[in-house]
Amino acid sequence: MKITYYGTGGGAGIPEIFCGCDVCENARRERGKNVRSRSQAVLDGIISIDFPVDAYAHCVWGGLDMRSVPHILVTHSHHDHFLSADIFSRPQKLGHPIEIWASEKSGSGVRTTLNNWEEAYRKGTRVKTSDYEVILHDLEPFVPVNIAGYTVHPLRANHAMNICALNYVIEKDGKALLWAHDTGEFLPETREYLNSLDVKLSFVSLDCNLGRGERITKAHMDIDQCAEMTELLRTRGKLADGAKIYISHIGHLLHKNHPELEKEAVALGMNAAYDGLTVEF
Repeated sequence: MKITYYGTGGGAGIPEIFCGCDVCENARRERGKNVRSRSQAVLDGIISIDFPVDAYAHCVWGGLDMRSVPHILVTHSHHDHFLSADIFSRPQKLGHPIEIWASEKSGSGVRTTLNNWEEAYRKGTRVKTSDYEVILHDLEPFVPVNIAGYTVHPLRANHAMNICALNYVIEKDGKALLWAHDTGEFLPETREYLNSLDVKLSFVSLDCNLGRGERITKAHMDIDQCAEMTELLRTRGKLADGAKIYISHIGHLLHKNHPELEKEAVALGMNAAYDGLTVEF
């Protein structure tokens, strides 16, 4: 498997638009790995994990070509993870449908647009073509689905319970990854489900949005909680030998630029992701 991080930032990215803190000022000055756009990654060129407000920037400056990515797996519908309006700007004659996979609540905006378009087609106020297709699939926590040959296990995230935020285990050909962004410490039912899976995780990406020891919300984690969740996976025998552990969904609340954060992560047996990073496992 191969995954590319196109965006590794938290809800407002780094630098935040109106912020003058040391982290944001350093990002403006030094740029490079210190600049973080909103969260998006692509697995094997087939599945985009999230489609945020910055997806356009990822296409223009990050080298992402969404025309060749047929599936979008949505964690939740906050704008820094999913901006459905840009999906409906797709041109005709793309050659394949775009398939969106999300919890029923996170996909409600897409469903509303599709229903409105169907009504417009029926009334004759919009021309329908078979070349323009958006297909929405509802996901339920802990009910696995097959997406293009990958077995995808939706996990209930400890975040935005009103829209049923999801994390994912994705497996294929004996390899498996855990994508756990926008979550606090794993919920009891998520821990139980993870424990029941007959998988060894070769790659784990964890939400690290909070300053170390500054646990101001249960909906995100700090770096120590990331280390604790990693140890939980290890003690339950869920990590493959040489598993690669990364922290991402990083904001200025961590009070660290990328080199500082990378040093701190490595000391805990992890690495800090950055925009443009590709990891093979």
